Amino acid sequence: MLEKYHKEILTCTGCAFCKKACQIYFHTRNETDSPKGRIMISYGLLTGEIEEDESIVKALQKCALCRLCESVCPSRVKIGDIIKAARYDLKMILPEHQKLIDELNGWNEEINGKRIFIGELDSDAKEIAEKLNATPYAIGCGLEIERIGRENKLIEKIVDKIKKNGVEEVIYYEPQCKKYFEGINAKNILDFIESVDINEKFTLHIPYDYDDEFVEKVKEIFKGKKFELVRECCGAREEFKRAFEKEAEEMAKDIIKKSNGKIITTSLKCYEHLKKYGDVVDLLHIANFKVK
Repeated sequence: MLEKYHKEILTCTGCAFCKKACQIYFHTRNETDSPKGRIMISYGLLTGEIEEDESIVKALQKCALCRLCESVCPSRVKIGDIIKAARYDLKMILPEHQKLIDELNGWNEEINGKRIFIGELDSDAKEIAEKLNATPYAIGCGLEIERIGRENKLIEKIVDKIKKNGVEEVIYYEPQCKKYFEGINAKNILDFIESVDINEKFTLHIPYDYDDEFVEKVKEIFKGKKFELVRECCGAREEFKRAFEKEAEEMAKDIIKKSNGKIITTSLKCYEHLKKYGDVVDLLHIANFKVK
């Protein structure tokens, strides 16, 4: 897959501006932990100048794919796409990632009900689903598998169950899940939020790689409220957190340090991770839903 991004890799000038935005490099100061370093590794793998080994696999996987580095790249290199392509070409896999993939692919919960809420492992999916008059399906859409660099077969199983069991409406949260539900009546949970119960000043946390449509909807929900917006990664993504626990903890603490009062997240995974270190709730916890 890297061959597809050959020209994109060559667009990188090696200016190292990306280092300024990388939270992982900020803590380790290792060249291989920087976006520039990962591009150089990808180039080496593509040309055959570098052979794959455990250190190479770890270097390419020690990235949460937040894409914050792309926001400061003067050449507009699609760094995240290059790293994902490199991961798909890797033959080796970290033990933590293989365990996660096996866990996700082994999920076989039945889907019941006309309306379901696709939640996330270790989340408050059940409580939130009840507010929506929906049935909780406490697993995501398999994005973790895709980010690791393997084929996401889990979503095929989920979509098949949705179609076979007569589900009429799917509600999801993370905006990247949208692409998996083409041809299915699927809506983002933001469309069901009527108002929020928050009057104090707070810090709003939205992952940087969430699309503009999602961000604008969140801002509209909080219109008139006083908040500071933080778009950095907190290290909560399951595949990253399991393989690089120390780095994930440091990234979470970075968010806490930059917060002004309570933190409101827009991801149940971010909430589960950040709440260990500070005063955090998720948007869904303070939302008043309009249920049709």
